[in-house]
Amino acid sequence: MFSAVGILGGYVVGVVMIGVDAGQFWSQMQSGVDVFKDVGNGVIKSVVFGLAVTFIALLQGWRSQPTPEGVSRATTRTVVIASLAVLALDFVLTAMMFST
Repeated sequence: MFSAVGILGGYVVGVVMIGVDAGQFWSQMQSGVDVFKDVGNGVIKSVVFGLAVTFIALLQGWRSQPTPEGVSRATTRTVVIASLAVLALDFVLTAMMFST
């Protein structure tokens, strides 16, 4: 989805605002975008990130104290751990997907 929005944004800027020929834009876009590598890898990363954040939140919620303070601490821990996990997973997945 994000790739489609990026391509549409490129079209608006290139063709509508700058005045690049529409046929030339689509031709160059098709030769520059590899569907599996760009879109497929984006979908794979989204699923992995979603699963990681889900399981981190599940574990932190399960271990939290059943008080408002316990829930707020678990929420904070979830955000911090999930952010670091997404960063680390992005590094590893990018290295695996785009290695030659």
